[in-house]
Amino acid sequence: MVDEVKVRKAKLEDVESIADLLYRQKKLNEEFDTNFEVSAKARDRIVSGLKESIPDSKSCILLVGTVGHRVVSVIKADLRERKFYDPPVDVRITDFYILPEVRRRGIGGLMISKLREEMQKEDLTLLTVEYPAFNVIAKNFYEKLGFTPNITILRHRDDGKKK
Repeated sequence: MVDEVKVRKAKLEDVESIADLLYRQKKLNEEFDTNFEVSAKARDRIVSGLKESIPDSKSCILLVGTVGHRVVSVIKADLRERKFYDPPVDVRITDFYILPEVRRRGIGGLMISKLREEMQKEDLTLLTVEYPAFNVIAKNFYEKLGFTPNITILRHRDDGKKK
């Protein structure tokens, strides 16, 4: 399957396909943790964000994996300034989704590898990732690739909802 997958930068004509994948990712996050309750406006916000991000490659790296003309995976990494630290830019994976029917075939590792290639072109060296704390599948995947804990973010809600 990996041989069939081509990874490339996202194009504007990919917006709807990417939006479908990212919406599915958000719904999956919601399953892991109810604090990730997906907004009714989520899909529209995803589409508008993509339409801004794709032409502006200065703020993120957005790659898709395709089989033929079908988008089967997406990875989005935001470029975040680190004013007080070296290296000065953190490439943070914020969104990563692979269609269930093509998982466990090496596509995840391929997508990370292609992301690192894009980073090298811009002389970017720090790659981090964020995902819901209870997503053990993501934790195990990234740890297998050599990722280690970086920061801790805790939450407290005052709106009467649990957790």
